[in-house]
Amino acid sequence: MTCLKTLCSTSQLITLLLGVVFITLGSCRVLLIKFSANEEGKYEYLPVSVNVAAEFIKLVVCSGLSIRLFWKEERSWRDIQCSRKEDVLSFVKWAIPGLLYFIDNLIAFYIIKYFQPAMVVLLWNFGIISTSVLFRIVLKRKLSRVQWCSLGILFLSIVLLSNKSGYNMDHQKHHAVNHLITNTSVNSHIVCQAEISSITETGTKEDKPVIDLKSIQKAGLQFHFHTGHLLILVQCVISSLANIYNEKIFKEGNGMQESIYVQNSKLYLFGVIFNSLSVLVHGVYRRKVASCGLFYGHNKYSVAVIFITAIYGLTIALILKFKDNMFYLLSAQITTVVMVVMSIYFFDFKPDLDFFLTAPIVLFSILVYNLSKTSDMASHDLPQNLTSRSEHTKMPHTLYEMQPLNVESDDPET
Repeated sequence: MTCLKTLCSTSQLITLLLGVVFITLGSCRVLLIKFSANEEGKYEYLPVSVNVAAEFIKLVVCSGLSIRLFWKEERSWRDIQCSRKEDVLSFVKWAIPGLLYFIDNLIAFYIIKYFQPAMVVLLWNFGIISTSVLFRIVLKRKLSRVQWCSLGILFLSIVLLSNKSGYNMDHQKHHAVNHLITNTSVNSHIVCQAEISSITETGTKEDKPVIDLKSIQKAGLQFHFHTGHLLILVQCVISSLANIYNEKIFKEGNGMQESIYVQNSKLYLFGVIFNSLSVLVHGVYRRKVASCGLFYGHNKYSVAVIFITAIYGLTIALILKFKDNMFYLLSAQITTVVMVVMSIYFFDFKPDLDFFLTAPIVLFSILVYNLSKTSDMASHDLPQNLTSRSEHTKMPHTLYEMQPLNVESDDPET
């Protein structure tokens, strides 16, 4: 019994540590991406170069650990060869989350150019509904009514928070998120500027709302749905698909027996391929890299983003492997609170009274979800002998259900 308690406490400590690392890295990543832009809010470097470097670092780390594992277990290299059709299909399926994560990471740079970090993490919570629905469809896992209600309350509270007057972003420059333009670096005398396409010329103009919500504005709600919000919705769906599918192939079949280092090596190999192909295929990227180099225009913040993104990706892989998407999703809600506090300190973010009244609803909904999940697990873990015992000791509904006692009698006729 003591060993069981020690094991549970160790597991809880590891879970807590994993959540703290995830929240810290997620918060730092958003802040560093914002700091890496220049005074005009533009990137002097190619954001795709950050993803290429981060994926390469993750690939090197996981490949090295996989080689060390093979050498320690004295396994043959034939174990990793794709000699059969089934092995090839099992390997290629990692290309799907690799492609989705490539798009997800690239859109993140676009979104941060439209909003302050606090607004970014608030709007990212729209992924709650998409993740829950995909969680049910792809992984066939059911959520209780209480859990659905808690997620619905959480979703509505995030919508309410993002729609308050305290979050008015009119002072934010709504120029198009365009990293195709590369300005002159302050630390270099070389002028590297990519050709400006027609998209970049139109992108410097003020961003117009995608949907005219005049009826909503007449009701007193100031909410403009522009390109930034559209990118948020697209990223939420893509991120949910990537995480759900990644968890599925992490755990399906013999996935739990296979080393996470080997699985991640396959995933990050496709990540490097897709990010590198984007540099080669995109004409502006290709010309800029050819004339200035892949890492031109980087600063100390963008370099930090590379390593933070790499460690952040490894942390997500651990969560999807040994926990689940709901742990990832609910940990992200705490990141929201942390980012709001940091935005108040670093970016002069001024929330109103409604924020302080509505924000606790987010935490309460998370608490309700976790309590419901814990109670469901406890009900499923009841010993079978206890259930069978209760069936034997239940009161009969009718007299016909009562069984006579087998009592020995002295009467020879009985």
